[in-house]
Amino acid sequence: MKIIIGHTSADFDCLASMVAANKLYPDAVAVFPGAIEENVRKFLLLYGNAFNILSLKQIDLLKVTEMIIVDTRQRDRIGPFDSILDQKDLKIHIFDHHPNTDNDIKTDQSIIEKVGSTTTILLKRMIQKNISITYLESTLFALGIYEDTGSLTFSTTTKDDIDVLSFLFSIGVNLRAVNKFTNIGLNIQQKKLLNKLILSSQEYSCKGVNIIFAKSMVEKYIEGLALITHKLIEIINSDIIFVLVQMKNRIYIVSRSRRNSVNVGKILQEIGGGGHSQAASAVVRDISLDDIENKLKEIIIIHIEPEVLAKDIMSCPVKTLDIHTTIEEASKIMLRYGHNGFPVMDKGALMGIITRQEIDKAIHHHYEKETVDIYMSDNIISVNPETPIFEIQELMIKYDVGRVLVLDEKGKLEGIVTRTDLLRSLYGEEGISKNSYSLFESRTGRFDAGKEKIKELIKKYFSRDFLEILQSIGKIGDELGYSVFMVGGIVRDLFLDIPNFDLDVVIEEDAIQFAHLFCRRVKGKIKVHLKFKTAVVILPNGLKIDFASARREFYECPAALPEVEFASIKKDLYRRDFTINSMAIQLNKNRFGRMLDFYGGKRDLELKKIRILYSLSFAEDPARIIRAIRFEQRYNFTMEKTTERFLKKAVNEGLMSKIRKRRLTDELLYILMEKEPIKALKRMDQLSILSGINPNLTLTPNLIEKFEQIEVILKYWYKQFPGKYIQKSVLYLYYLLQLSTLNIKLIEKKIELREKIVKKLFEIIEKKESITKVLGQKILEPSNIYYFLKNISNELILIILLENQENTFIVHRIKKYLIHYSKEKILITGNDLKKIGMKPGPIYAKILKFVFYLQLNGIFEKKDEEIAFIEKMIKKGIV
Repeated sequence: MKIIIGHTSADFDCLASMVAANKLYPDAVAVFPGAIEENVRKFLLLYGNAFNILSLKQIDLLKVTEMIIVDTRQRDRIGPFDSILDQKDLKIHIFDHHPNTDNDIKTDQSIIEKVGSTTTILLKRMIQKNISITYLESTLFALGIYEDTGSLTFSTTTKDDIDVLSFLFSIGVNLRAVNKFTNIGLNIQQKKLLNKLILSSQEYSCKGVNIIFAKSMVEKYIEGLALITHKLIEIINSDIIFVLVQMKNRIYIVSRSRRNSVNVGKILQEIGGGGHSQAASAVVRDISLDDIENKLKEIIIIHIEPEVLAKDIMSCPVKTLDIHTTIEEASKIMLRYGHNGFPVMDKGALMGIITRQEIDKAIHHHYEKETVDIYMSDNIISVNPETPIFEIQELMIKYDVGRVLVLDEKGKLEGIVTRTDLLRSLYGEEGISKNSYSLFESRTGRFDAGKEKIKELIKKYFSRDFLEILQSIGKIGDELGYSVFMVGGIVRDLFLDIPNFDLDVVIEEDAIQFAHLFCRRVKGKIKVHLKFKTAVVILPNGLKIDFASARREFYECPAALPEVEFASIKKDLYRRDFTINSMAIQLNKNRFGRMLDFYGGKRDLELKKIRILYSLSFAEDPARIIRAIRFEQRYNFTMEKTTERFLKKAVNEGLMSKIRKRRLTDELLYILMEKEPIKALKRMDQLSILSGINPNLTLTPNLIEKFEQIEVILKYWYKQFPGKYIQKSVLYLYYLLQLSTLNIKLIEKKIELREKIVKKLFEIIEKKESITKVLGQKILEPSNIYYFLKNISNELILIILLENQENTFIVHRIKKYLIHYSKEKILITGNDLKKIGMKPGPIYAKILKFVFYLQLNGIFEKKDEEIAFIEKMIKKGIV
């Protein structure tokens, strides 16, 4: 016999799962292993005939050969069926969504998924198999999902639950029935018990978390304790509750939690119960109410995670204003730091708080010269460092404020908690809208993207030597007491699985001191930049590591060099160009692999978006305009709409002309060195960035065609002539000069080309035609080819090849030179000339050159032939 069972005290998820399993296993019969909840029984009184579920009395346990268990896997929750679990040849299948326990049934055929309800697991398989579902079944399945997800409000709810529910609605769901059976009223006995529980409710505080315990004793069994608990929560408005009711010789326990710090499922597992993090139950015997309460409190101490407090998420140190600061000065400071408000101090004492709103109003009325103490508010909303974040949340709602000051017991200002700090701590980085980022923040709850997974990723991505360098940096940080982070592009490319060994390290202290110590340890060389608080250490193997103090930057005007001052790692990351470059990974030993992603960089990597961190990003550093294009096209991302709007605004305002020549040059060369620079150049032309650099700089069809030819010929070049390096940017710059109205003097007005590039460009312009003419001659000795090509750049050779692909003479001769002639070495040396009696002098070079040319032309094949030829020349008096 094949049977389907759920758990004792069956709820709607259990019933729905049994019915769904019966659809998947039509040759099995469904059986309740024990009691069922009152609302489920009422449902079955109306609709039970449609489901054909047998009672325990109708089953002969000895005839059971296969058992499908749903919505549980604990031995002690399947009633008498646990007696046959060890029966030989018994096949067991399990479908469940609850966490693992030590009491789980062992089987190789189990499907466990982290979803909101077991009904969802089974429905997914029914949908895949296209199994028909009736309107009544659809309503029951919806009841199962709604009940176990708290109407989709529990944190255990997943997209799968919602998708399955959406599918059920496409069939049809009787929402009146759903509402009726999930919101059942209490009978007289249940109401009396509810009143007793209200009166007995007591608050228990553990690690900053407040928990309600309610207990009572009744003579007869009363059904629906879960429903009574739900009503109790609504009345006393508690986030965590344990209800203990003794009925006859048993104590029934129901628990609910709305806090991530308290997993009631794990707590009740310790006493043989089960459930998930937000809802669980248990039944115990042979223990008193007081004793089980005390035992639960002991278990809670072990399992509860410390509550997040104000001191854990507050920003510190807090930037403040002196009471004598003028409104005009305060406005500039707000602009500089990006804050929306400041506490106002007088000789270390907190006097009030002033916000952007008050500042703007004062300026509007021309009170710029007045001091901030006149307009500040002395209505200070504050908490102490030990205040739980949920109390802070209530204060912000109650007083409609976006920030709360954190004061110690003596009233000293310790920090500040902003609305964004609170949101990030409660819901993580993913819960924060980009538009909600407050600029009034410094150090918040740091988003942990799975430290262990990142550690594994680092080990897989980097070589053992590189990993040892990272660990060494972390070790020095621990010795100095500094927090140390790997930041920027290397973190971005780690997640994209793209090789990148440009290591940038940020120190939340003095990076120069750190770099000197690291340099001594690795026996490297160091370069220090005091103004920017940075240093570069060059390792013996040539690897360069950039060290920088965590800092914030302030731009006095668009495109100016930034002013630098020390700051937190969060502020340091905020000054970055784009969110995807604003991530960091901590290197200290105990936190190695911990990820900091305050601004949603990892999310934007997944969404393939380029996004600036703040609205003035392009205005403060217009070079970021080109960088945005480079990253967008390199990774095949798209620019986020607001970011593109601000980019266009910056271009239209002429900010491209304000970029410093050297910076503009570097960014343009980076573009030209990309794998597919044409894509980036087209995008720059589309957004008028090229014409923003110079009105004559546009992409014509001829220019685009030539750029495409460059990419094709480069693939051919590296395949045919490996090791012959080409500076691709020189090729692009040359054709920009040739196929536009630009000339090198016009270009040099805007960009500061390095001397080597200018030299190569002039070489191509001056020599291309003459060398092409020589190579095109019908008769040309190898020595002539060597003579004309040996001292010119590879870039010039490639351009000649590109422009003469149809000329077989030229193509053949260039290939011969690159593959053979350029690698050939003369067979004799100056020592050979000395041995045959020639006096050393300038004549050596002339003779060796002459002999080498003859060797290239095939006259000589052996060293002896060359020596004999020279001896013959000596005898004839030619040399």
